[in-house]
Amino acid sequence: MSDERSFKAIEGEVAALRKRVAELEGAQEKLEALCALSPAFIAIIDRDGIVRKTFATPIIRAEMANREAEVSMASVVRKDYVERCIAVIRGSLEQRTIGNLDYPIVVGAHEGWCQAACKPLSDDTVLWVARDITAQRQLALAQAELRDFQALVESAPDGVCLAFQHGAVFYANHAFRAMTGHGDATVGKRLVDLYLDEQHQLDAIVLRCFEHGSWQGTLALAQHDGRTLPCQVSMVVLAGQAGRPPAVATIARDMTPIHDAERERLALQEQVIQAQQDALRELSTPLVPLAEGVVAVPLIGTLDRSRAQQAMEKLLDGIVQHQFHTAILDVTGVKDVDAESADALLRIARAARLLGAQLMLTGIGPDTAQTLVDLGVDLSGITTRSTLQSGIAHALAPRAGKTAGPRSRAS
Repeated sequence: MSDERSFKAIEGEVAALRKRVAELEGAQEKLEALCALSPAFIAIIDRDGIVRKTFATPIIRAEMANREAEVSMASVVRKDYVERCIAVIRGSLEQRTIGNLDYPIVVGAHEGWCQAACKPLSDDTVLWVARDITAQRQLALAQAELRDFQALVESAPDGVCLAFQHGAVFYANHAFRAMTGHGDATVGKRLVDLYLDEQHQLDAIVLRCFEHGSWQGTLALAQHDGRTLPCQVSMVVLAGQAGRPPAVATIARDMTPIHDAERERLALQEQVIQAQQDALRELSTPLVPLAEGVVAVPLIGTLDRSRAQQAMEKLLDGIVQHQFHTAILDVTGVKDVDAESADALLRIARAARLLGAQLMLTGIGPDTAQTLVDLGVDLSGITTRSTLQSGIAHALAPRAGKTAGPRSRAS
């Protein structure tokens, strides 16, 4: 009787075991079916980062799952992240919690990123489920770069706008909205409404830009208040993407400050040139007092109308201020005495006589004398000497004679 009960007990245990095995096999089938639909990497990994078992998934074939067992995570995970992965596994085992980590993997020459969650299975192993997040990271990086680029464009001092091929503006940065004076209403306007196009060339410029990829030149930007801004404009074609048609980006730089600076530079340059000319004229027509009432005026270079006028004004001022009674005008250094310069000498002599001074002309060489004769210049009333030295001696002789007495006058 006892043997019969023992036999029945054994049969019951066997039935229970068979039932348990069937349940486990069903669970295994469900797990395999779940894994077969999951795009993630699923594996059992121990606390040292050794892959004990991998499950077949769409990214891991069944034969690969069997072959990849007993492989270290270091063979795939980027070296600087291996210790981090192991630390997450050990932390999950010690705290009996789910651990999470983003980590890079290296497959050949390519690098990708995974996001993993691990849950303890035993005292030494965890279930590791990782999904590929490379595309998401690239998208996030692209979005971050786009935000940085938008911030850069919005803060740029140059005006930037984007327009469709037919010319309608669909984006304008802060600087361009301010340059047009239309503010937010700039968006929606056409390029021909914003740039002066009196010769109807803007449409052709945009078309040429689409043909060649870019264009650079100068255009006048029409502001809302009727004023215009001269701009250096660069156009670049943007290829159509994500259903958006091709567009053209324009970068406009206001040239007004540059033009103003150029005008100021030219005005300053003109002032410097004028100051230099004034200084040269001052130096080129010196008044050299020789004695009381006697002054010498050496002339060098070309004696044109402007130079003669300046020399006459300076001499007449000296006659009035210093009471010169005799002026020696030396033309030794004057080149090419012609009718104009001869007339200028006569006008200087007449002006000096009107102020009560006698003009003496020195430095008359053979060529100058021949020219004056050929021109028929009347030098009557003007004392002439061939050299400045003889002219000075003549000018000082009356004074010396007065000092020395009759003998000096007779000589």
